[in-house]
This record gives sequence, C-alpha cells and structure tokens, in this order.
Amino acid sequence: MGERYLNYYSQEAIRKNSVVIVSEHEAFIEDIMGHPIFLGISLESMSDKALASAAYVVSDGEMPSYFIKKDGQTYIHFYRGEPLEPLLMRSLLHADYIVTDGALPLYLQEVMSGMVITSQQWVAGSLSVKQDSDAKKTILMYCGGFKNNGITTSAINLLHNLDYERYRVIVMDTEALQDDCKRNFKKLDPCVLRVTVVGGMLRTEEESKAEERLFTASHELYVEFGPEDFLEEQVKRLYQRELRRILGETKIDIAIDFDGYFKYWTLLLATSGANQKLIYQHNEMMQEYRKKLGVDYKHRVDLNVIFLLYNYFDKIVSVAEHTRDLNEAKLRHLVENSSEKMVYVHNSLDYEAVLKAADETSDVELDVDSFYFMTMGRLSPEKNQRMLIEAFKEVTAKRKEAKLVLIGNGELKEELAEWIRELGLEEHVKLLGQVVNPFPLLKRCDVFILPSNHEGQPMVLLEALILRKVIVATDIPGSRSILEDGYGLLVPNSKESLVEGMLRALNDEVATKEFDYVGYNQRAMEMFYSMLE
Repeated sequence: MGERYLNYYSQEAIRKNSVVIVSEHEAFIEDIMGHPIFLGISLESMSDKALASAAYVVSDGEMPSYFIKKDGQTYIHFYRGEPLEPLLMRSLLHADYIVTDGALPLYLQEVMSGMVITSQQWVAGSLSVKQDSDAKKTILMYCGGFKNNGITTSAINLLHNLDYERYRVIVMDTEALQDDCKRNFKKLDPCVLRVTVVGGMLRTEEESKAEERLFTASHELYVEFGPEDFLEEQVKRLYQRELRRILGETKIDIAIDFDGYFKYWTLLLATSGANQKLIYQHNEMMQEYRKKLGVDYKHRVDLNVIFLLYNYFDKIVSVAEHTRDLNEAKLRHLVENSSEKMVYVHNSLDYEAVLKAADETSDVELDVDSFYFMTMGRLSPEKNQRMLIEAFKEVTAKRKEAKLVLIGNGELKEELAEWIRELGLEEHVKLLGQVVNPFPLLKRCDVFILPSNHEGQPMVLLEALILRKVIVATDIPGSRSILEDGYGLLVPNSKESLVEGMLRALNDEVATKEFDYVGYNQRAMEMFYSMLE
C-alpha cells in the first residue's frame, strides 16, 4: 500500500476540484458534500491515488499510516473526543483544520500547525489560518527508547525541569517499546507531547540504494565528498519525508538527539529543517565503539554512520567536562570545528522525586547486622560488575559482615549469577534484577559503589549524593567529574584497588562532603538554556 501511494504522491499533481472523504459513515459523507465549500467539487472514491492528489482530504477517524498531506492539499479532520491513539494523533498533526466541540490537550494544540474550529464555525464556513501567537520554541527530541538506564533518567529529569513558558516539547519513539520502557515513557512531564511512530518508511528503490551506500560505505563517501556533503540527496529526501510522515508540517525550532546511538533517529534529526540541531554523548564514545557482546560489537554499525553525522549538528553535547575533553580528543579528526562544536552540559536532577521515593517502603529486606554495599546499573561489560564481584570475594574473606546488592538487568545477568555461585558468594552477593523504586534500598545501604570502566556522567552517583551516601568509584573521567572535589573515594580501576576502597569504607575511612543538589541543578539548567539561546 505505501509503495503504491508513494508513486502517486511523487508523480500526481493536485486536482483542484476534487475531494476524498475517509469515513465509514454515509451520513457524514453526505453532510460534508452538502457543505458550501464543496459545491462544484467532485467526490473521489477512496484510493491511494485520491489521497495523494485530491485538493481536499476530509476524515472523521485516523488516516492510513502512510498518508502525508501534500503541499497544495487541504486536510480537514473531524475529531469527536476519541482517545488520542498514535494513528489518530498523527492524523491531527497533519490536519489543516480540526473540527471539534471538545477540548484538545494544550500541549497538542500548541504544536499542531492546523487550526482548531468548532462545528458552528465549520457550518458558517469560517476557516481562518492559524497564527503563531507566542514566542515559544518547539523542541523535538529522541531520548533512546526509555530503557531503564541513565539516559532515560537524565531525559525525564531534564523535561521535568524545563521552562514550558519558553519551550514546547515533542518526544518521539517507536511503538515497539517493551512494558518497562512504556512505563518510563509515561513518566515524562505532562506538558510534553509524546508521539509514537507508527507504520513504515516510504521509500523509492533509488533512495534505498543510497541509504545502503551510506550504511555500508559511509567512510568512503566521507573521504570523497567531505564532512558536510557526504549525505546523498536521496538519503536526505528519504528521512525528510519520514519526519513529515510522522509530524506533518509541525514547525521544529530545535532538534535534539538525546541518545546518539541509533542511526535512524540521528538521520531523522540531522536532516530535519530545525534551526538548531544537537546530539548528545552520554559516554566515552570510542569505548562504546569498541564494546563487544560476545563476538559482536554492540554499537559499531550505528556509530560508523553517527560519528560522521556529527557534522550535520550544531552542537555535540557531552554530559561532563572530562568526558567532552576525551571525546573531542578521540573524534576531532572526524568533526569539523570540533573544539567549538563539542561542548558539555551537566545532567539535571529531579531531587524532590528522589527524596520522596527514598522514603517509601522497600519490598526487599536487608539484615540489620550486615554492612551493605550497593551498585546499580545495566548488567553489561562496561559496568564492570564481574570484577567487583571478584574483588568482593576478598573483602568477605576479611569482613564477614560485608554484603553486596546489585540492582539492574542486562545481557550479563546469567553469567554474573554463575560467577557468584562459582565464588561461593551466594550468602554475600544478591542480584535483585530491575527494581521499580531502588531509592529506599539506596538510602538504607551503607556504601554506594560504582566499578565502571567508562561512563559519561553517572546519574546514579548524583542520586547517591542526594541521599548523602558514602561513595567508592573507579577513577574514570565521568565519575571523576562528580567526585573529584571530595564527594567520594576514587580508586584506580583494578581489583586490588576496589578491595582496598571497600575495606576503607568498612573501616569508616572514606570522607564525605555535603552535595548542594539545588545549586547544582540550577547550574545544569542554566548550561542547557545557554546552549539553546
């Protein structure tokens, strides 16, 4: 269906005196054709050709996922208060006029390019054009799929802190989110318009071939055509059409790839018509480029393209100064004007939510006579939990009261469980999996420990500081950016150093320092706003 529609969309001119009505209700169709606007207008049978070429498109329900309102078409949608499911939301974003006597959410009305009119205005033929009535800028974001990780926490925090008197926000994501990701998606601030992408891309054979060249020979294209011209026009057209399929004619001022790991989303935002385009780096990106799961590189296929697409963004944003310095040093040969474009903005916090959540009751009971270390994060190679468990074996040989709790899921779950059994640590180390609210446990534990090999700016360290925890962490740039001024103990990234650090914590030899999370958060938001201005 989509391929046939695209052929008509690309080749058929708009037929001025025609209308197609998408409805299952004969009375609605008769009523529309009796309106003065459609006197002398011929009714086309519903077809892909009609959708692509009729001067007027009218519907009282959701449109096909492949429909894109063309320049020169007028699309009128009659909304009767149905739940705003993804296909219906997409239809409203394409409409020139939305006829309704009910209320649409303000966050949707502000974003829509179309004009909302009442049924009385429709009967009177009052079809005025929507005027921009404020100076708000519209931000479009992709936030990484809302997995249980630091990127998701950082995105939710940022959007809870954002000034919605100055900005309106659209966050888009796929319809294929897992249940825990859907729960996180729903945690976004109520002022945010959440758009679920439904249906597939419309593409020509020529565009598909150009996309394949990009995905398989990006570096050859980069060498031949340079950092600002290696994207072929067919690829730009493909992704610009896709964004229009998703959002209609919605005007985007600022496009932010807040994730920076998936080439589909990066291409959508890199080729958008936004006045300002930003892409985030939440980690040491060359370490991410090298990361393996078994024999396969986890991110390399996407990052081969994304690293070069940095040239299509105005700012490349790390989440800590040390991380920015390292990323700029490793990637400057690929990025024009890297010293100017590669900046840093600290992660923001929702400290009130952390403090409130920490006071809730936990379903997990901890022994009152034990000394608890806790770590939290995805169970994956860069988090270095295997070495931590190995180091903890030596700690328990000296201090029987020591126990370790690991919160999080990931690809290493079974391997780590087996490692615990092999070391005979079942009584001392517990894998709790994903915990909906980990903060009561974090508040109760004695020490938070982060053994990571690389991080951007670890949200878990900031959350531990909010709860005034003693912290031990490996001395990597991301953790150093938070702890270097005396907020915790940084140790070399080795098993022996982790053992020494944990024993020092057990002996109450780790200094702590009160963290001004209110002041920190104010500075983080000021950094974000200054980047947008």
